[in-house]
Amino acid sequence: MKKYIFFLLSIALLNACKEDAPFIDFTAKSTPLQGDTAFVDSILVVPQARNILLEDITGVRCPNCPQSHDVAKSISDANPGRIVVLALHAFSNPIFTDPIVSSGFGYPEFRDSTADYIVTQLLGNPSALPQGAVNRRFFPSESNRYLPFSKWSGYVNSELAIATPINLSVMNNYNAVTREVTAVLKMECTQNVTDTVYLSVGITENEIIGTQKSGIDTIQNYPHNHIFRKMLTAKAGLRINSSTVVLNSKQVVIRVFKYTLPTSWNVNNCNVVGILHKSSSRIDVIHCAEKKIL
Repeated sequence: MKKYIFFLLSIALLNACKEDAPFIDFTAKSTPLQGDTAFVDSILVVPQARNILLEDITGVRCPNCPQSHDVAKSISDANPGRIVVLALHAFSNPIFTDPIVSSGFGYPEFRDSTADYIVTQLLGNPSALPQGAVNRRFFPSESNRYLPFSKWSGYVNSELAIATPINLSVMNNYNAVTREVTAVLKMECTQNVTDTVYLSVGITENEIIGTQKSGIDTIQNYPHNHIFRKMLTAKAGLRINSSTVVLNSKQVVIRVFKYTLPTSWNVNNCNVVGILHKSSSRIDVIHCAEKKIL
């Protein structure tokens, strides 16, 4: 009996002295809203499917531009989540882009200095619209970077088959009181990258109702989509790799941007767009991503 009681007391003492191991959370975490940073991860992430940038050079006075809008939508619908469309309204083609006022119907100004820079300095400044560019590529069989919309689908399909060496994700946080959006852009290298890489970050807006020429008609309640509103980086982009940030496999780079939306913009229709591209002398797009602010 005494031996049995001693045994029970020993068990009780062992349990009383037991130390619980610290809790370790092995679940994956999303990137928090933090400042700019760069580090080498211990895990090589799986490469994302490459997204395609389709830049539609358009204008409200361009009678054939609604056709290019339809083609862009058709390409996007056929490749869900893989196509990022920018509708660029430049100052360089006023015959096509000047705002229209018809029967007292006001029209918001879509022209933008960065859009004008992209059209005139990067894509070749076409004299007739509509035109567009696919990943800003200068395709071997073409004489310009800009292309008629009849060629967009074929080049998009060829670009979709190319892998991206850098993953890109966009995460947004919105303050409804101040209307400030904080955008976190995360880049993860899935292989070594030797090119000089730039990041351009902008904001687009959909479903803006305004005037649009269409053939011989003027449509006063036309829904304008993918309107390029604002560039958050420099026009030529923000350089990512440097003497201290080498884009080798497993390299992670995070950049944070803040912007207060004008009250005339509908935040529910706004997106943050991130574009990874090469330098100004070789401007091909590597990868891109888009995320609604809300």
